[in-house]
Formats: sequence, structure tokens, C-alpha cells
Amino acid sequence: MQAYVLPIFIAISVCFILASFLTLPWAVYQYRKHGYFSFWRTLLILSFIFYGLSAFFLVIFPLPSARNNCASMDPGTILIQYRPFQFIRDIQRESGFQWTVPSSYLHLLTTRAFYQMFFNVLLLFPLGVFLRYFFKGKAKWFHAALIGFGVSLFFEITQRTALFGFFECPYRIFDVDDLLTNTVGTVLGFILAPMFLVLIPSRETLNEQSHFFHNQRKATFGAQLMEVVLNIMIARVITSFIIGLLKSRGLLVDEIIFAIVFFVLMVVIPVIWKGNTLGSKIVRMRLIPEKGNWIGSLSRRYAIVYLPFLCSALSEIFSNHMGEDLLANLFAIGVVFLTGLLWFFIFCHIVMRWIKKDKVLYFNRYSHIEAVRITGEK
Repeated sequence: MQAYVLPIFIAISVCFILASFLTLPWAVYQYRKHGYFSFWRTLLILSFIFYGLSAFFLVIFPLPSARNNCASMDPGTILIQYRPFQFIRDIQRESGFQWTVPSSYLHLLTTRAFYQMFFNVLLLFPLGVFLRYFFKGKAKWFHAALIGFGVSLFFEITQRTALFGFFECPYRIFDVDDLLTNTVGTVLGFILAPMFLVLIPSRETLNEQSHFFHNQRKATFGAQLMEVVLNIMIARVITSFIIGLLKSRGLLVDEIIFAIVFFVLMVVIPVIWKGNTLGSKIVRMRLIPEKGNWIGSLSRRYAIVYLPFLCSALSEIFSNHMGEDLLANLFAIGVVFLTGLLWFFIFCHIVMRWIKKDKVLYFNRYSHIEAVRITGEK
């Protein structure tokens, strides 16, 4: 069991690391291209990456304890099994299975050869399902068979070459039966895919959704949120760079610098740049004050967005100066509590409005700013 659990656990860990680094670029890409963040498109790609990693790790793990692994191998170790359907002979030998004796069928479940054959079929079964989804109408079962055979051949070559020469000697055999059973698994997955894809939106549905959002004038809720998040991140990076150049610094000085940099990004730049912030330019979005009052509307927007950061800075300042004065300590605790409550309220508000499919974020609504999508740009 550990031989199967360990590769899957490693695949989960690798997917988590990849998601940590690629979620933001992927979200930006989707907002730029489609104007919205597609949950199903993301889930499908993530599940395909997870499956691919799991399948590959199941093939190569467990690894030898050392690169120089030749000494641990028996002299008579077979490195290539070239007889087709050898697994049938192994199953018959281990279980005493006979087609004409129904009672011998139960013995199949007790043999290692049967389970090895079953898991080899299962290994590339999901690949067939993914192929049916991604190439719907453009591929036939024999196309799936060719792709499945190619993937299986890559796995076998990887094993035979000991991870392409990383280890000195192969630690798994090149098995012709693996090519056969893997290919069969891919074809079965391709044929039975509709049973699993019935609950997943079709590619046509996702493309229609993308086309709908792409032609919308107003920016989506997620795009508006992404614009502010990007501006906050850019402001933090610039602030860190400026602070690094200063000889004297402190929490208050750091926060003042961030407030100024953030004001430039949220107010000064869009006034000069015809409604574009750096974040809005990245996600192809433009800010337009509904009443034409650029400075007033953008300043209100800046104040609304910056308020929780100001409260967080004050909380940290008061917390660092807690002493023996009971009233001062209670005041500091109150500020910290109210700051946490404010962040919690903002988080819940955004989540609830997103679930209810609201079209305008609170800081744009209360500052009377319309966020419109820019289309036609390359």
C-alpha cells in the first residue's frame, strides 16, 4: 500500500508547490484573456497536472537508496520481459484460474499478477478520459490508443534507462505487457469517458462562457478584486525597495512610505494615465468615475481600500508600546480587536457578494467608479 500512497502524496505536495507559485500568474492570464476566472477550467488543468504527476511517480517510485545501485541487484535479474500476455500465464500459475471452472474466478483476487495487471490498466484509464474531453470530436479510439502507447513507452524507457541514466542500473524491468495493459486502459477510459464527464461542463459551454465575458463592457467582480490586489503587491515591493535604501527606519516610517506609494498607484497614476492603474493595465481594465470627478472619486477609493491597512499599522504600533498602564493596554487591545473585526467583515463581505454574483466591489461602488473591460488589445 505504501508503494501507492507515497507517489500520490508526493504528487499532492508538488501540485501544492506549483499552485503556490502559479496561481497568481494563471489568474492574471485568465482575466486578461477571458475577463473572468474560470473555476472549471482551472480545476480541469489542475486535476490533469495532478494525474500526470501521480502516474509518473507511481512508475518511478520507490527509488533506490543510492545512485550506484548495481551492487544491490541480483546477478540473474531480468531487465526485459518481452513475451506478450505473460501476465495471463502468471495469473493462471498463481491462482489456478480456468475459464471452464467458475469457482476459480474468485482466486483471481488473491494473486499479485492479477492486481498488477489491473493497476496497469487503471494507470492510464484517466488519460483516456482526459483525451476524450480535450479532443472531443477530433480524436477516435485509435488515436487514444496511439497516445496511450506512446505514454506507456515513455514510462517503460524511463524505467529501463534508470531515469535516463540518473541511476547506474535499472531498478525496474521493461515489460511488454505493461505497454499492452496501459494502452488498453487508455482506450477503455476514452470509450467510457461520457460516464465520468456528464457532471463536467463541456468545452463548448466553457468557450461560450468565455465569449460572453470577453464581450462584456463591465469588468467582472474578480477582475476588480485582482486589480486592487496587484496594486497592493506592487506597492509593497516598491515600499520594500525604498525602505532598503534608507538608513533609519521604523514601523511608522515604513507605513508612511507605503501609504504614499499606494496613493501614487491608486490616485496619481490613474489621473495621469486616463483611468489606468498598473494593476488595471495588467488585467485589461480601466477605471471611469461616473460623475467625471477623477481626483475625488479616486481619493475616496484609495481611502476605503487603505483603511484596513492603516488600522493594522496602528494595531501593531499600539501593541508594541503596551506597558503597565491598564487603560492604555485596554485601548491597544480594543484597536487590535476592531482591526481583526474589520478584516473579517471585509473578507466575509467579499465572499458573500462573490457568491451572490455581485458585479461591483464595495470600494468601487462607494467611490462611484465604474470598472470597464478593455477589449481588442493584444
